[in-house]
Amino acid sequence: MNDTNIFKYVIPGDLILMLCALLYAFQILVVNHYLPMVDGLRLSLIQTTVEGILATVFMLMLETNTAAALKAALPAILFAGIMSSGVAYTFQIIGQKGLKPAVASLLMCLESVFAAIGGWLFQGQVLTGRELLGCVLMFSGTVLSLLPAGRRKKK
Repeated sequence: MNDTNIFKYVIPGDLILMLCALLYAFQILVVNHYLPMVDGLRLSLIQTTVEGILATVFMLMLETNTAAALKAALPAILFAGIMSSGVAYTFQIIGQKGLKPAVASLLMCLESVFAAIGGWLFQGQVLTGRELLGCVLMFSGTVLSLLPAGRRKKK
């Protein structure tokens, strides 16, 4: 096998996922950099405002919109804007204060675990054994990686 172009085997969705992970890591580093200089609430307000402006610009450029479609989507847009972008990122920024970026990113990796548990508790979603095992492995791996090195080496 002499083919050196490994990217021909990569699915476009994988590239998007990798780009999102890189941007998320960049966001954690930016918050870590600016948090000592700016109040967490102010930083969150700036971030959410910029995010809202960019999302609106890209929506107008890339999407075909009608007033009826926007009206129908308004509850979801408001929920995502207020709860996910506003409240959740504000809590993330405030919670990230005083943490090293590596620790913050590890803890934020548990987002999918808590989303799965929240869906099970509040929406009656069913978790398969495989999904429960995935949650346990993610949680255990995160906790294990956060333990001090000396405690992990004990016999």
